[in-house]
Amino acid sequence: MAFIKVEKLLAKSIKKAGIKNQLNSAEILKDFMPKMKNIFGDSIAKKIKPMHLKDGTLYIACLSSVLSQDLKSQENRILNELNRNYSTKVVQRLKFLE
Repeated sequence: MAFIKVEKLLAKSIKKAGIKNQLNSAEILKDFMPKMKNIFGDSIAKKIKPMHLKDGTLYIACLSSVLSQDLKSQENRILNELNRNYSTKVVQRLKFLE
């Protein structure tokens, strides 16, 4: 009997269950704050919070409209950083909630 690596079994099970998108969404939300701290620093990161990811749109709560405009101008940079570790573009656009 041959041994099968756990990574292969897990990947196969995730695909079979059809939960890859949900897992990617959870990972994006988990990694959001550390990535934003890395890009913008603690002072900005304290003023934003990821709410949820639905249909490729990441909803982000912001404390002010000025901050959301500043972040909107950096949207491509944020998207590139969030999608860096995925083979597909998990986050396609950002929506800022004030």
